[in-house]
Amino acid sequence: MEDTPIQWHPGFVAAMNLELAQYRNILRFEKEYNLNVKPLEIDLLII
Repeated sequence: MEDTPIQWHPGFVAAMNLELAQYRNILRFEKEYNLNVKPLEIDLLII
């Protein structure tokens, strides 16, 4: 069995957008926000 990474990030971001849709007017979503130079990165920043 091959160890291939699962690309869960797009599904996570979409789920968070749906879950917090009622607050969209006061929130800002930043996908894959870089904290520094690679590889430090968070998946979703909600402000």
